[in-house]
Amino acid sequence: MRAILLALALTVAAFGQIVPRRVSPDEAEKHLLRRPTPQYPSLAQMGRIQGSVILDIQIDESGKASVRRLIRGHPLLAPAAIAAVEQAKYQPFEVNGNPTPVMTLVMVAFGNSANHDAEDREMLFLTDVWTTEDSAKLALDKGDYAAAEQQMKKWSDLLDSRRPLPEHGGATHAHGFDRELWQWTITMGLVCKAEQKYGEAERYYKNALDLRNDDKNAPENAATLAALGDLYMDQKRYDLARDSASRSIAIYQKNFKSVGSGNPGARQAYGRAIAYQSWMVSKLATQQNEPAEAVKQCRTVLDFKSYLDRADGDFVTTCQQVISNPGPKN
Repeated sequence: MRAILLALALTVAAFGQIVPRRVSPDEAEKHLLRRPTPQYPSLAQMGRIQGSVILDIQIDESGKASVRRLIRGHPLLAPAAIAAVEQAKYQPFEVNGNPTPVMTLVMVAFGNSANHDAEDREMLFLTDVWTTEDSAKLALDKGDYAAAEQQMKKWSDLLDSRRPLPEHGGATHAHGFDRELWQWTITMGLVCKAEQKYGEAERYYKNALDLRNDDKNAPENAATLAALGDLYMDQKRYDLARDSASRSIAIYQKNFKSVGSGNPGARQAYGRAIAYQSWMVSKLATQQNEPAEAVKQCRTVLDFKSYLDRADGDFVTTCQQVISNPGPKN
């Protein structure tokens, strides 16, 4: 069973949203009021699987935690870690006396870890990485491209600092999938797209696909194809946009089915992504005078409407109109 990646499914939709303040794991720990003990999965126990799961979480104004994405962890351990973290309770964080949402990383351990120092170093590294990513997104939202590029350079330096030197016999990123490198690559594509450097953006997205060529059905590929389709839309390359979005939907649907009902967070992320990409294809089909295809895609949107946010209400209204009045046939 593949590792469940939560927020990756919505990478493309992340920009334009307010980015909450990020706090260190140590600071978050001081606010922790209730820490539920995770239920050790029986299959993991039988297989003597142990280790730590690292999650990127958001704590809302009331102190409730929700998982934004899985950063590290065995796929048999991740669901139990997610379930435990989402039952945790924190004392709300405040800015100027007002409760405010924050983001942080949390580690959930299963079994006995023999290397606490290595885990602490990894948490410090990941905190630096995701803080830099948040800063880059915030700068991009403000249209400050110079600051965004500066943060992306800082992020790149962090990744370079982790690579073992070849002369020491260490592995490089090329020897296995590196999630942080993939995230950096697709975010660089988003920065280039915002700057209308479309050729560079396309190159970064294609590089991101190459990083996951070990698993064509990985959710990272679905997110990358969604970003690529959005880029082609901006360029009015509609056939390529439609192809990328359709391929993205197919991968998301496979992941949606594979996670089942045991991980509502993953289903929410994948379900919303399916609805969003289907809506994109329906718009393209309408534009290309293919009413039957537009109706088909809109039915998919409605099938997954329960996974949409309130801000996505226009998707549902538009699709209901398309289905009730599909337009003339070719």
